[in-house]
Amino acid sequence: MTDAETVDSTRRAPRGIFWLWHPPLPLKGVPVFIWPPQPLEALRFLLSRGFLWGMLVPFGALAVVSWVYLQPALERCAEFRLDWISQVYLRNLGLMVLVAGGLHLYLYTFKRQGSDGKMNPREPTASGRTFFAGNQVWDNMFWSCASGVTLWTAYEVGFLWAYANGLLPVYLDWTQHPVWFGLTFLAIPFWSSVHFYFVHRLLHWKPLYKLAHAVHHRNESTGPWSGFSMHPIEHLVFLSSVLIHLVVASHPIHILFHNQFNALQSATGHAGFDSLRVKGKPVMWLTPFHHQLHHRHFNCNYGNELMPCDRWFGTDYDGTHQSWAALVKRRLARRAGSRRS
Repeated sequence: MTDAETVDSTRRAPRGIFWLWHPPLPLKGVPVFIWPPQPLEALRFLLSRGFLWGMLVPFGALAVVSWVYLQPALERCAEFRLDWISQVYLRNLGLMVLVAGGLHLYLYTFKRQGSDGKMNPREPTASGRTFFAGNQVWDNMFWSCASGVTLWTAYEVGFLWAYANGLLPVYLDWTQHPVWFGLTFLAIPFWSSVHFYFVHRLLHWKPLYKLAHAVHHRNESTGPWSGFSMHPIEHLVFLSSVLIHLVVASHPIHILFHNQFNALQSATGHAGFDSLRVKGKPVMWLTPFHHQLHHRHFNCNYGNELMPCDRWFGTDYDGTHQSWAALVKRRLARRAGSRRS
């Protein structure tokens, strides 16, 4: 059996080659929070096209543009009024349609890069009883926009109101604290990664899974609209990583960056292609194979590769048969231990 083969999560037996494309296996983690430290490798990663130019720069630039051109003046936010709240909602809705909708058109409707870098051979289904209107994409769009954008906006509205009324500990001025201002952008993806791991594991608790998380996991074959397609309960807990700014000195632009990173990277991270390619050359990294394995097998890879939480807590699957066998062995040992206790 080769490393390109996968293992069925229930039978624990070979299922055969499942992927059209995958990166070299075993998957390698991010060389930042590891032991022993690798400072040069960590610096290379932080300056890499995948992190600096695939995460920080595009989402940071988008947050700046949103703050300068698309954000209601902060003094208007001192009272809850429909005019400025509607402006924030329409901005967020437009961003979600632009990113998720644009990727869907490019990758799936017009198929501008064919299957180049596509992981799952299946397409998002156009029919299915489990989906709203019997269509996966329409179902995903409904949950993403009706629930996701609404709760994304609600978090931002709450923070903007609090900033406008001086209720948060520090309004971080970049001219006075440029280093802290910049480091906050750098820290947000790593904090979100830790938060995501723990809330994601919580959502796989059977009662919560049936109540909420099952909505997201109907998408075994994912597309750009799948990432933010969640039950309102899941949106509420998934987006709650932004609450760290209640106790950490921040600027409203950090709130925009944090929420846009969480919401819009859900779309890019579920696109089903490793990268957005133009004439065969990657211009932006999209979907990590690490999370594609989670959608295939459910009970592994709860976090993402920015933080090695899956490795720390024994839920990591690096795509190889040996890794899956070790994961199953650990799971069976935990079950045996719980029965004895």
